[in-house]
Amino acid sequence: MSEEIRRFTHLPSDRAPGPDYSGPGVEAELTGELPGDHSTDRPGRQAAREGGESYHDLYTARASSALGKVASDDGMLDVRIKAPGELGGPGGATNPEQLLAAAYASCFHNSLTLVAGRQGVRTADATVDTAVTLRKRGTADDYTIATDLTVRLPGVEPEAARRLVEQAHGECPYSRAFMQGAEVHLHVA
Repeated sequence: MSEEIRRFTHLPSDRAPGPDYSGPGVEAELTGELPGDHSTDRPGRQAAREGGESYHDLYTARASSALGKVASDDGMLDVRIKAPGELGGPGGATNPEQLLAAAYASCFHNSLTLVAGRQGVRTADATVDTAVTLRKRGTADDYTIATDLTVRLPGVEPEAARRLVEQAHGECPYSRAFMQGAEVHLHVA
């Protein structure tokens, strides 16, 4: 993580961080107005959690990849996909690693906003840069990815920033998926 983190600043106690995209549940949790009633189980897939609690589905994003493009079911994402020149491809379009880097940066930023907001810390100028590296071992098709996040929190004291970044890492769904292993369900249609 970057050490380019500065002075600790507080939000007014009656105000949460601003409303640019903060992801599913972030603004709701900061304001205390969670969508729906979470006191009873919702229909749909639920995953057991330590202590017997279950995760409840809040939102499902859907996308399809075919013929060199990927698109979301609602049309908000519709991009061409090409292998980068570094991997012997033609380049000139995005690739899965860039999409993952963008998604992880956004998700981590959302978690940082949530964690900082609970503590009254302003994060309006915070940035999260994510690098996703495709790695290969040996000559077999043994691939994996590595990620590297750099968080900048201008105006926040270094020790407070480190604490916030560690807390965000513990709560970010992408970080948790990388650390604990994500649930993956495979289906053949």
